[in-house]
Amino acid sequence: MPPPSLEYIPSCPICQSFENTEFYQKEGRTLLICRNCRHVWWRNLPSEEETSRYYLEQYTSGHGQETIQNDNREYYRNHLAELLSIIHKPAEETCILDYGCSIPILPHEAVKLSFRGVVGVDYAAESKEFGREWGVTVLSPSELTAVPDRYFDIARFSHTIEHSIDPAALLQSVLPKMRPGGLIYITQPNFPVFRFAPSGKDLKDTVYPEHLHFFSPLSLAELTRRLGLSVTKLFSHQNEAEVIRQCEGALDIDYARDRLKEYASKGDAVFPTYANYPYYAGENSVLHARVPGA
Repeated sequence: MPPPSLEYIPSCPICQSFENTEFYQKEGRTLLICRNCRHVWWRNLPSEEETSRYYLEQYTSGHGQETIQNDNREYYRNHLAELLSIIHKPAEETCILDYGCSIPILPHEAVKLSFRGVVGVDYAAESKEFGREWGVTVLSPSELTAVPDRYFDIARFSHTIEHSIDPAALLQSVLPKMRPGGLIYITQPNFPVFRFAPSGKDLKDTVYPEHLHFFSPLSLAELTRRLGLSVTKLFSHQNEAEVIRQCEGALDIDYARDRLKEYASKGDAVFPTYANYPYYAGENSVLHARVPGA
């Protein structure tokens, strides 16, 4: 008699732990949570073909990206100045990658500021069309291999890696293209460190197949640590007290305090207590990390 079939238990895509449990059910789909890094993700992820087709054909036009990106031109100019101040280099000596650039407004502003090299990465045909008009090189993810190794000083991932089937593989594909000491800048939706237990609370932005991963500050720090990056800043921001209220009973602050203590001094004092260690309760996270070898 054959042995009974065992249900396949997927490992955590961030830390590879097999200790995970059902976190939430939404529209017939299951979200899992990892015991170790408290990462949350969909149990069944789309294929690479499904993902690329969705972003190639639907996402950019369906989400009004041209308007959204254009409305942020001034912010992008200021943000580029911020990134330059972090790496202490002038634009003329700096090469930047904007991964998941959509309509490439930030790369366009970088060109106007005379950055030495500017590359965007996106699936959408509209991104490449605007790039050609503005003198911005926009590549699909598979074309990134054409960029010379050790080319970029800055790689920016703004609301990007949560869309990827495999965030670790995405970041790993970029690292050979980074100069030693280069800056990895990540900002994305943030979720506090939840208890390892089923939750009756829906997460904001649990939209399939767009958002596939829901990073806690712990799982984001774990991802970068496993890739050999050195985190220099980690904090969250936006509606911190409201997030604490909404997630009452579901948070594991003691676990966050223990596991994230090495980042206690790497927050941002501009933001309130709940934005930093050990709460990280803002709706968005920001992480700065450096590539080794400087």
